[in-house]
Amino acid sequence: MSDTDFIVSEAASHRPGNPKLDTFVLWLANSLRALNVVVLIAMFAVVFASVFARYVLNNAFSWSEEFAIWAFTWLIFIGTVLGIRDKRHIVVDLFLEMLGQPSRSAVEFLRDSCVALVVFILIFSGYDLASKVGGVSTLLQWPNALRYGIIPAAGFISLFFLLLDRTDRAGLIRNAATVAVGGALYLLIRAPDLSPFQTLSPSLLMMVSFFVTMIAGVPVAFAMLLSVFFTTWSAELLPAPAIIQNMVSGSSKFILLAIPFFLTTGYLLNLGGLTTRLIDFASSIFGHYRGGLAQVNVFNSVLIGGISGSSSADAASDSKMLVPEMIKRGYSPQFSCAITAISSILPNILPPAIAMLVYASVSNVSVAKLFTAGVVPGLLVAVALMVMVNIISRRRDYQTSTTRAPLKTVWLTFVRALPVMIIAVIVLGCIRLGITTATEAGVMAVVWAFVIGKFIFKEFSWREAYRAFEECSVDAAMIGFLIACSVPFAWVLIAEGVPQTLIGWAQAGEFGPFMLLLLMNLLLFVAGMFLDLTPAMLITAPLFLPLMMQIGIDPVQLGIIMIINLQLGGVTPPVGILVFISAQITRIAPYPIFREVIPFIGAVLVVLALVCAFPVLTLGLWEFMGG
Repeated sequence: MSDTDFIVSEAASHRPGNPKLDTFVLWLANSLRALNVVVLIAMFAVVFASVFARYVLNNAFSWSEEFAIWAFTWLIFIGTVLGIRDKRHIVVDLFLEMLGQPSRSAVEFLRDSCVALVVFILIFSGYDLASKVGGVSTLLQWPNALRYGIIPAAGFISLFFLLLDRTDRAGLIRNAATVAVGGALYLLIRAPDLSPFQTLSPSLLMMVSFFVTMIAGVPVAFAMLLSVFFTTWSAELLPAPAIIQNMVSGSSKFILLAIPFFLTTGYLLNLGGLTTRLIDFASSIFGHYRGGLAQVNVFNSVLIGGISGSSSADAASDSKMLVPEMIKRGYSPQFSCAITAISSILPNILPPAIAMLVYASVSNVSVAKLFTAGVVPGLLVAVALMVMVNIISRRRDYQTSTTRAPLKTVWLTFVRALPVMIIAVIVLGCIRLGITTATEAGVMAVVWAFVIGKFIFKEFSWREAYRAFEECSVDAAMIGFLIACSVPFAWVLIAEGVPQTLIGWAQAGEFGPFMLLLLMNLLLFVAGMFLDLTPAMLITAPLFLPLMMQIGIDPVQLGIIMIINLQLGGVTPPVGILVFISAQITRIAPYPIFREVIPFIGAVLVVLALVCAFPVLTLGLWEFMGG
């Protein structure tokens, strides 16, 4: 039995239910996890085989890209089912936590009914789309219905999981009621003649319903999809099957396949302690400075940022490995978690950042330019954090300076870390030189991380590797589903002319570029406080991109500005996911950590101001490299 199985079965054992039903639900969930792992590995195998065939055998597979895109669609919707089963979709539950028990139960019932409504949308609209689409794919020559058929199937299985979330009598009755209410709402919304909102702007209805459902605890992606579906109740800009079609086409970009590939690379590096080699190397360079281990914490995030691209993975690994050691050496637990959380924003600023891939998918900006643009700002953020560490360490007398590590030690730790750091060279070198796409570089990074971890250093077992693939397949699906749901959301805003209205408002108000940039940054900072980085970017980028381009801001520079700004939401309440990850792993109260992180936020804001004021910090390196 895997660790995941234990967690699920342990959770089930805490509530009285039907043992046979619980066993069947667990078997079905594990079967879906296995299927998702197969799909993920198939994506790796096909893309890697295509790269190998092109450069070694001089015979590329013309169908590989199409297969990988289809497989990503399957991965997204299978993973969405598992996200419902395991409650892993991103939620904003601050409002729920403020309610008393009777009110909270009522809101949770409404929340679950809304989730059931989204599941009905997937079932019926997905079936409608799958039954109407005809023909075969261009290269695979497979029926197109095969690609879309996963959507109603995933919805049906999700409905089953919603019904059997609890198998005791009271739980079954409650779950059946939420599904019934969700079904009734679906039928109501599919009757436009009954709509009280026929004269209301679709975009206004969409935005209001999005924020209301999100505040009620509906997962962010579900709130997006649900709010778009609500627009069919006012003016059918986008018919229900077209909403699903829009979702699939928006998530069918080859560049997005880099997300599961880089995520998997990060998982494999954390597996068995491969990242400890990076920490040892960082310690040999910075361990002798004032606040040495805190400096190591920052520099380690720089190294991981060039490899995994995942802030959450960095926060988790450093919280496990570095925070306990920092506490032993006299750092306060709150400070140790604070520097871990704030330095974990670096993997999404330095390439190959997953946030950059998300931004590229909605802005059509070159991934190579984005990756290059993040280098200087990322290093500036690291320097700013290290300077702040030095200041605080001197004031609190944290870890006085020690003897510098001998050059021999630095060299040995560098040699041990080199096989891991080669991944960054593979990724950035192949993309910048035009040898491979970001997606192909990502799959090469996965293969290299797997080979050195499993066969060279023998750091993990096959069972551990399977669990890593299992977790990564669901995490990648969660991000993919968010992106998919954001596409029709952005489409409605653009169709209603909201970005154009924003531009007109700015011109009428005669705001200068400085004031518009300041206003945008303030709005992004507030948005980041309530939304996770990915959904915040997917919502705000289509709004601000036309406006900022109108005043002369380069889309690449804007992408880095948005990433740095929104990443600060990971360390600010109420969402503060990076702080909560560190607090959960170390079992330290989160709110004292939020207080400790304030000086570091100030340091990052200084760098953000520089990036806004001087485009050369983001665009200069690309031009210097002959771009």
